[in-house]
Amino acid sequence: MYKSGSRKPLAALLLLTQMLFIQQALAQWVQGESTMALAGADLSDVRTSAIQNAIADAAFQSGSMISAQDITVDGLLLSSKAEIRSQGRIQRVEIISETLKDDLLTVVVNVNITPLFNCTNNGLAHRILVTEFPLTSPQQAATGMLYSFGSHVSQRFTQQLNGLYNGDSVSQIPLSLINANTWLTSSLSDVDLTAMSTYLRSEYGQQFVVFGFIKDISLFEQVSEATSLFESESTALRRNFTVQVYVLDTFKAKVIFNDSYHSEADWPFSQNDSVDTNNSLLWRSDFGRMVLNTVHAAITDIHAALQCETTYAQVIDISPDYIAIDLGKNSGLVAGDKFSLVKQRALPTLGLARKSGLFSSNTLTLEVYEVADEVSLLKAQSGSNSVHIGDFVTPLTLSVKPEDQP
Repeated sequence: MYKSGSRKPLAALLLLTQMLFIQQALAQWVQGESTMALAGADLSDVRTSAIQNAIADAAFQSGSMISAQDITVDGLLLSSKAEIRSQGRIQRVEIISETLKDDLLTVVVNVNITPLFNCTNNGLAHRILVTEFPLTSPQQAATGMLYSFGSHVSQRFTQQLNGLYNGDSVSQIPLSLINANTWLTSSLSDVDLTAMSTYLRSEYGQQFVVFGFIKDISLFEQVSEATSLFESESTALRRNFTVQVYVLDTFKAKVIFNDSYHSEADWPFSQNDSVDTNNSLLWRSDFGRMVLNTVHAAITDIHAALQCETTYAQVIDISPDYIAIDLGKNSGLVAGDKFSLVKQRALPTLGLARKSGLFSSNTLTLEVYEVADEVSLLKAQSGSNSVHIGDFVTPLTLSVKPEDQP
């Protein structure tokens, strides 16, 4: 595989290629199987039911009492991968095989089952920033002229995140945090990571940053053996798609998610064709659908990783009458919501370095009394003189919204 890369602005950003191997929520892959008779029914309907039953079979084997009726398979079912949602436990499904013999359809699936989250979501929308996903080997883009492919992958990440979160809380910037030449060997100190997070937080205001790079879009030929004496071997041109994905919490100055995704699919275009990445012809092809499915798989995992993450806001202004924070209606705040103060402190360790951390002040409760789209005002009270611009606050209690009432 070719190794190359382009220089990006802000040398500090280029250091963010130390990838701390973050352990994600404990999950297990379990295989499930189901066989159903067609009995004159529509194949697509039987296929959906067989997949649901196979997923339920895997869930049962893992000790989860989830029935086929609890499982919804979405529109990605047409591809080799399917995404389902079921009470937050089943994160992703891969269809291993589908066999039709003697009017019987047998489906085998691999199911990623994550334990139920042992936390309470505070109901606030996560503020997410998506950066560019550069190609580590731009030479691979020559076939099809896919030099803007990374930008389109970034757009797809943004679009799919918008489908999960409030669109006002997800934004995208045309900047890459990855230096393709050093990602394998660079390391990032706590000081560097804190400086990086401080820059991103102050410049763009988002707590979580989704970034990464595309490691492989190379082509290869796949030879299929003849199935009878009257057929000859066939050769299909296929293309890889491997993407590395990270999520940085800029408030904690910590990488909270790190995973790599690989898929491959038929490349239906000639090697001499120039493919328009803005044209739906690409995204409706086997390769395009595979890319969208792979991005969707990453989004599913990111969403799971963020479930238990604390939402923070930053103090941006102080007066004798109020304390202003950078969180508002777009994130779900209403008057009456209460926050606790959080201080970021750098403490000495046994070594020479100092470790920074966020520490809550449970003695001071701040209540929202006025809310705008992206900012809110908290009542100043006794003890508020301990609050400074740049401090953090985190939800203590949230008022019940009308739509939350039974």
